[in-house]
Amino acid sequence: MKKPSTLLRSISTRLSTRLAPSPAVAPWPPVRSAYDRWLAAEIDELRADPLAPCTSAAWLGRTIGLAVAAQRRLVASAKSAPASGIDRKTIDECVEDTAELLDACAGLRDRLELIRSYASSMRIALHWLEGRGGGAATARRHAAAAFAECEAVERRCGAELAKCGSNLRKLGERALQTKPHPGGRAQCEKSLAGARSAALLAVGALGVALAFRPRRSVPGIAHAGSGKGGEAAPWECALQEMQKHVKEVYERRRKEGVPCMAELEVAAADGRTVKCALTTGGRHLPEAAVSAARKRCDELEEKVVMLEQSIGELHRELIGVRIVLLEWAQRARGHEVLRF
Repeated sequence: MKKPSTLLRSISTRLSTRLAPSPAVAPWPPVRSAYDRWLAAEIDELRADPLAPCTSAAWLGRTIGLAVAAQRRLVASAKSAPASGIDRKTIDECVEDTAELLDACAGLRDRLELIRSYASSMRIALHWLEGRGGGAATARRHAAAAFAECEAVERRCGAELAKCGSNLRKLGERALQTKPHPGGRAQCEKSLAGARSAALLAVGALGVALAFRPRRSVPGIAHAGSGKGGEAAPWECALQEMQKHVKEVYERRRKEGVPCMAELEVAAADGRTVKCALTTGGRHLPEAAVSAARKRCDELEEKVVMLEQSIGELHRELIGVRIVLLEWAQRARGHEVLRF
């Protein structure tokens, strides 16, 4: 018979072994970082705003603003905690993705310049018609020529969108194929995934929204937890839900043959109303139609200026991200990063 002290030690050892948590079992609920909570809250706020539907320039501007903030957080986290645990292939892919996003931003700035020229041509046409009722033959000829410039811009926008949209679609497809590491992601990798996804949504949505006759939908976004062995962070689920809604709305407008951005749609519609009245040969144009088109033209120009500033800011932040990624790539290859 065992001694009482020996028996107690045996029971204690067995209990300790049974009650000890298994190292292979992850805690539940999963621990969410401050970054996960921040990005999820920002996306939820963007989804829940009833005053800014996804077809408005205000929503597009806020989406770009979120992408800008995500890039800044990535750069800040890289300074405080350099990359660790990210493999060289992932870094190289992100360097390439950032280059594609920079090219897309440059293309969007050119597109916005085209929209500005569209509004300028419409303003010229309306100037010739305002106060004249369309009666003067010379004014009507000048107005018709300006409206012809508007049509040329519409065709040019559609042609230039095709290449940009194709590149973004490929980027989105590559992002969707990215799988998380089985052991979870480091903070810098979470920031990297969030920054890339936010930028892709902002750039992709704006690219489709600025087309007069959209041919493509919003590109897909990586859902790192959707693959086997990975669990989605709250912001990834929220981002996919928002993207799904945006794609549904934009696809419906694409089938209707109207621009996805509301301000562009109403300006183009009012301009065509005046143009149709001009080409039907009526002696007098309704002043109310000309005045309404002028107001829509002013609103469109105001939104274009706002979006130009926002996309320019995103372009600058992406340059900073690219610098960080290139430094990570150098370290991954075993090179020393020199700072001046």
